[in-house]
Amino acid sequence: MVIKSKKINLYGKDTDPSTGVSNSYPTSQYALSQPCLAYIVGVRNSGKSYTCSKLVSQAQKENTFDRIYMITPSFLSNVSYFGKFVDSEDVYEPTKDSIQKVIDSVEQDRDDFEIYLQEKKDYDFFTSVMKQKRDLTDREIIEFSAKGFLGDDPVPPPKWKYKKVRVPQSLVILDDILSSPAVLQSSGLTRIATLNRHIAPLSEPYGDRSACGLAVMILSQTYSMPQGISRTLRENLTHMIIFKNKQEKMMEKVKEEIGSVVDEDKFMEAYKMATREKHGNLLVDFNPKCPTMRFRKNLNELLIFEDDAKECNCH
Repeated sequence: MVIKSKKINLYGKDTDPSTGVSNSYPTSQYALSQPCLAYIVGVRNSGKSYTCSKLVSQAQKENTFDRIYMITPSFLSNVSYFGKFVDSEDVYEPTKDSIQKVIDSVEQDRDDFEIYLQEKKDYDFFTSVMKQKRDLTDREIIEFSAKGFLGDDPVPPPKWKYKKVRVPQSLVILDDILSSPAVLQSSGLTRIATLNRHIAPLSEPYGDRSACGLAVMILSQTYSMPQGISRTLRENLTHMIIFKNKQEKMMEKVKEEIGSVVDEDKFMEAYKMATREKHGNLLVDFNPKCPTMRFRKNLNELLIFEDDAKECNCH
């Protein structure tokens, strides 16, 4: 059967939508794209917390996150992994409103940032007027006095509370929360699963950002269970890290759910290679920066298939 094609004079480039903001956090070439929605799955003592802490450690070497939250009933057991990254005030027990508390905190950071931007704008205007060495107008006197600029002591410029002046970048780690109210009674989990890049929207875009966003990493002993992580969340994952599992039914379910995005044969071949050794794990990137970065063994070893190498765009 022969098929012919014919171009029509409709739906051309003149109808392309404007390019929107990306809401991405800048990351280095081989680092995971952020804000992620990552699922780390492995049986007890497989190395989930260790692997997650390596992800966080690398991210903080690159100053990726301004603030890191953790929802877990067992923080003290993992303080050696996460204690230097997570302040105690940002650790929550897995209750029905713990995820919402994190979202509220991210939104407060958003509000603080927008207040800072306005204060910086006001201060810059004041200093520019003062450099003109002229008499102030009545309106300027009223405005500057209200903002405290005309006191006896010089007013320092406003200072942002985090290291870098940018839209706040945050991560929440959920560990040991299966069957907890954070999963069973929280609507926040579905919200961060579907909208994590758009959490805490700004009143107006700043650079290439229209929201703070919230990166999410979930640690689980099982891929799927009745009182566990929903399929809706699993189908929105940006990354998955999976350790050796002997349950064939679970592996079949994994293949079924990722099959529309990842070649099943490649996945299984990469999985067998990555989990051959004790504590070995496979990272699957569902939207890699380059086809050669789809699969990784133990985070730092790319598993590159020949046809993917031909499509390499990162040189």
